[in-house]
Amino acid sequence: MPPTDEARALYERHCSACHGVDGDGQGRAARHLYPWPTDLRSGKFRLTSTQNRIASRDDVLAVLQRGIPGTSMRAFDTLAIAQRERLAEEVLRLRRAGARDRLAAELALEGEDLDPEQLEELAATATQAGEPVTVPALDAGSAAAVARGKEMFFQQACHSCHGEDGAGARDPPLWDDAGQATRARDLVHEAYKGGSEPASVYLRIALGMPGTPHPAVANVDQRQMTDLVHFCRSLAREPQRVLTNHQRAQQATGPAYLSAREQNEGPKK
Repeated sequence: MPPTDEARALYERHCSACHGVDGDGQGRAARHLYPWPTDLRSGKFRLTSTQNRIASRDDVLAVLQRGIPGTSMRAFDTLAIAQRERLAEEVLRLRRAGARDRLAAELALEGEDLDPEQLEELAATATQAGEPVTVPALDAGSAAAVARGKEMFFQQACHSCHGEDGAGARDPPLWDDAGQATRARDLVHEAYKGGSEPASVYLRIALGMPGTPHPAVANVDQRQMTDLVHFCRSLAREPQRVLTNHQRAQQATGPAYLSAREQNEGPKK
């Protein structure tokens, strides 16, 4: 499906400098940013709310509304709702186009060919968001719930990445699916990428963050999940820390990362 003139113009004006003209994450500003801009054509969207962890239109709109703290993805809340809707349409169109091109390339390697309509249909199926995850009603959380959540935090080994105090462990080094060094969120001093609202924290725990080392928490019941939400939210302190691109890169590629790279590649010459 071709883009509308309005959607394409909005994307070129507001998104292409970072995400690239064709959505491949290679915009002219990308080399200055840390973490790198998402490849809209083939990368996994981090913030999802669906059972198959494929971002829905509402997920894309939510990111456009609030941005993603801890990255260079700013909020576009000053745009009219209709403009954000057009932008979301263009992002999802680029997503389908990327899936279509990958399918065409894979079929070509196997000596097969499909007509454009069949490719579009397969691409739409591959990028179709699943049913929304049901988030239970979440209250403020009692002291008992927070205490139980702390136990879950350690039982689920959350501390191995987020640190025993929640402020982020520096070892072991972590990488995302694109091979970029990354680090676990400091739950004490930094804003959560998906927002600090109870429902948002629940989704990040239940679904993880696709494309990153953050896994989905499995084999826990709903009460245990909500207890974990209450504990994580109890860790937050004000004022929240805001890092520059350079500071984020320094933290992600700190001593633990450099040591691991030397073990894999040998000492840097």
